[in-house]
Amino acid sequence: MQVFAKRCYEFDPVRCPVASFGNHGNSETLIAKWGPGDLLVFVGTQGEPTLSGQRGRLLGLAEFAPIAVATEDFVDRSTLGAHDLNPDGTFVHPRALPILRAWRFDDPRMKLIDVLKEQLTYEATIRAVLLDADDSATVLALPRTEMILPRTEMRLAATFAKPTTGPRPSDWSGEMSRTAAVTAYTYAMRFGSRDLWKIGHAQDLAARLQDINKHIPHEILGEKWGLVMQQEWQSSVAAYEMEQRVLARLQMHRAEGERVLCPGAVLIAAWRSSLREN
Repeated sequence: MQVFAKRCYEFDPVRCPVASFGNHGNSETLIAKWGPGDLLVFVGTQGEPTLSGQRGRLLGLAEFAPIAVATEDFVDRSTLGAHDLNPDGTFVHPRALPILRAWRFDDPRMKLIDVLKEQLTYEATIRAVLLDADDSATVLALPRTEMILPRTEMRLAATFAKPTTGPRPSDWSGEMSRTAAVTAYTYAMRFGSRDLWKIGHAQDLAARLQDINKHIPHEILGEKWGLVMQQEWQSSVAAYEMEQRVLARLQMHRAEGERVLCPGAVLIAAWRSSLREN
């Protein structure tokens, strides 16, 4: 797991459940560096419009998805401040990565210079920068409280029918053995850069991804499946149940088997709301 940091005017993932950027290149840079479970630290800027009590302080922490979306798809314009929009009404930070989970650092929130070994570079004002192992460990040790994110940020406009389901996990044994009561993961994979996703669960994500891609002639297509989201559970049963919650919310977008065809923002909304029904 890696920890990145980025300066911001405020940290309010309930109102704005995305990490936003000024251009596509800056969001794509973070996507290129992303690994499962990576986190992003939000640091208040030193001047306005950041509130005086938040300037230069560590405000919050978020787990994010490596899927580029439009900020306007996740934010209610009526809640924006003047600093959020250009004179022509466009977003100052139009590109974004959706936040999956978020934590607010407990008060009193620490100044960055009292936590990290040195000040962030200017680069952190426009894009996320990677913290080293020591700074990452120090940040993760700070007291924090998880925030409950809204369920309706993408306005999933449908009442979902009951989906077809795969087999419910159970214990079995043979030449190889598996138990349903060990750590497992619900996953979302993406085919190349397309809006085609595969939702499932597995005890070994790397092996599962490798197995799926064995059947894809990616040397010809130039594309293959890649992991974009994962959620750890204490059992395969719990991982399976989240898989089914996600698929239920995406029923109107179902393709074949566990595959769904939909915009990334719709997938994020379904995934995020499914995290809270455990």
